[in-house]
Amino acid sequence: MAEVLKDQAIALPSLNRLLARSLMEKTRVYRLLKGYRNHPPANLTLLEEILIRLSRLVTDFPEIEELDINPLMVIKDDFCAVDARVLLKSTPVSPPLHLVISPYPSQYEVRIQHKEVGELFIRPIRPEDVPLLVKLFESLSPQSILFRFFSPLKVIPHRMLARFTQIDYDREIALVAICGPELNEKMLGVARIITDVYNRKHAEFSVIVGDPWQGKGIGAELLKRCLSISKDHGIEKVTGIVLPENTQMLALGKKLGFSAKKVTGKSEYKLSIDLTKL
Repeated sequence: MAEVLKDQAIALPSLNRLLARSLMEKTRVYRLLKGYRNHPPANLTLLEEILIRLSRLVTDFPEIEELDINPLMVIKDDFCAVDARVLLKSTPVSPPLHLVISPYPSQYEVRIQHKEVGELFIRPIRPEDVPLLVKLFESLSPQSILFRFFSPLKVIPHRMLARFTQIDYDREIALVAICGPELNEKMLGVARIITDVYNRKHAEFSVIVGDPWQGKGIGAELLKRCLSISKDHGIEKVTGIVLPENTQMLALGKKLGFSAKKVTGKSEYKLSIDLTKL
């Protein structure tokens, strides 16, 4: 029936819970899976898990050329794969190089002790970080928003939130600083370095730290780690535009080895660093 009705949705691995649920929501059958009239809802959390595990399977094994489960039946609070088919093909490519989008780089996760904040969990940003990012934005003063976005935003548009959290880990490095227990986490800051589309050896940086946590070295810690990862990725030059009133960012750039030069005909400064000399 799915083939007759052309009820299809597409997403690229690897998946997490947010992306798996988004994939499900794009189908027509999702309305039925949520339950209707006297039909109880399916176990959507379990279906998320099935999609995530399938995603991990094709992420770990590039030999899988095709994989088909048809039908996957809903049986009360469970699912049953009635029929399945897997087509394998030898490949010289090792994982994850066979993927269009690189999987979440867990190797950059680290926990550190901060003298003022306590334990900080520094890790790459994830698609499910949208609520944390919104809370971070709400902690910013109008001046901090202007320094980061160069415009007086009142809210972050949904499209921008998706762009900031659903990143291509091959061409963008975005680290966040998280504190607090898992059920009450707070995002204190974000640093990111985005590779130039036309020159993969050049990149641009940005840093944002919530007002309550500014001046505590969190931005410096995040950006320093981003620069180290960038160097490992073969990036040679990193730049960023800073408003002259943003004295904290100018001081941070100087501390990390950036040179500052006024942009011709404008008031802004351009910070630059040559990673080949570090």
